[in-house]
Amino acid sequence: MLNKIETDPELSKIIVCECCENGVCVTIDKKIDRNDYIILKPDNYYNTKNFAVPPPSADCIIIRKCKDNGWGLTIAELKNIQTSSNFELENLTEKFKTCLNDFIQNRFKILNIEYKDIKLYFVSNIEIYKRDIGPKVDMLINTRFKYREKQYMITPYMPNPMIKNCY
Repeated sequence: MLNKIETDPELSKIIVCECCENGVCVTIDKKIDRNDYIILKPDNYYNTKNFAVPPPSADCIIIRKCKDNGWGLTIAELKNIQTSSNFELENLTEKFKTCLNDFIQNRFKILNIEYKDIKLYFVSNIEIYKRDIGPKVDMLINTRFKYREKQYMITPYMPNPMIKNCY
């Protein structure tokens, strides 16, 4: 699968080396071989002349080979948030919907597979239980996203959560 992504004319253009945005990052466990995962930047796909109005999309899609066959998928939205006004709930949920429903299921069929492990990460530098932001984070993590008839929820993290092997 990783080879198919690397040789796809459009996906190959949006492969990146790390999942970072404005000093907020996701790290990959060193136990995962560099040849066993790939990081895609969907924004680089949508922010082209092909889209007059690009849809909101998450910052990274990380696909990794699981230890015992199969594939893991992590979609990460990275935010360097200074105040609660920088935190728009509707826009954030749309980013995950775009990645799952449009990018993976409609545009790139090679990504539309049965994954063993799917994680949705919201990584930000804010304290998620801060009084002015906590209710928004609660609403975000209670939002359900559907992929292949299964439901998934967003997990909030402080910067640099580690993506681990899947089994």
